Amino acid sequence: LLLFLMFLALYYLASPFLLLFTAKFTHSALVEFFPRFIASVTLINHDIEVITFFSTDSGQANQLAFDMNPLKYSYGFPLFCALIFSSFGQYTDKLLKCLLAYFVISITQVWGISFDIIRHLVFEFNGAYTSYFDFSASQTMMLSYGSQLGFLLLPSLTPIVLWVYLDNKQFKKLLQQTALSDNLSR
Repeated sequence: LLLFLMFLALYYLASPFLLLFTAKFTHSALVEFFPRFIASVTLINHDIEVITFFSTDSGQANQLAFDMNPLKYSYGFPLFCALIFSSFGQYTDKLLKCLLAYFVISITQVWGISFDIIRHLVFEFNGAYTSYFDFSASQTMMLSYGSQLGFLLLPSLTPIVLWVYLDNKQFKKLLQQTALSDNLSR
């Protein structure tokens, strides 16, 4: 728990650097899928600024900018680092595993941030973008599910699944210790 809190604080301090990859990848993905609506997605300190296009009834083109907090999707990497560094092994192996996990966890962050941005545009701003996206009821439902998956499940499960996969010896050892302690308590 102390390692997790330490890595969480370090991640917050380094987030303007660590979230650059996530912001660039999110920008590329959203501009590729929604070029008529998304102008840019940029990282400014600890926030992501989203600039969108929209036009009024008179046909005048405008832009809308809003900020969002990407850190609510970012606790997975500090959690993974805490799990890896609390395990046995060489520090160089741990650092390599953390580097690999950074890229995998960043992709899950891109998922969550992208769905959150589109969810904001479709469900908020008094429906100004609803007609632009022209989503059917099932697409709107999938957007809601994708947003919840990116916020609730992926940030918490991805680091644990990665830790089990990359450090399975430590995980098996924990399972054996748990089984042994259960047998001793009976």
